Amino acid sequence: MSWVPGGYIFTHVVFWGVVALVAVGTNAVAIMMVTGLMLLLVPESLRR
Repeated sequence: MSWVPGGYIFTHVVFWGVVALVAVGTNAVAIMMVTGLMLLLVPESLRR
């Protein structure tokens, strides 16, 4: 019973670990949050 595609648990742990470190290192979460905030605020400011 495998919970990881392909069954290579160690490879997937390393891969997703690196992906997470790169995402945090490039502030991807902050960029996504700012983008979402702008999508909420810009239409509101244009209506006025």
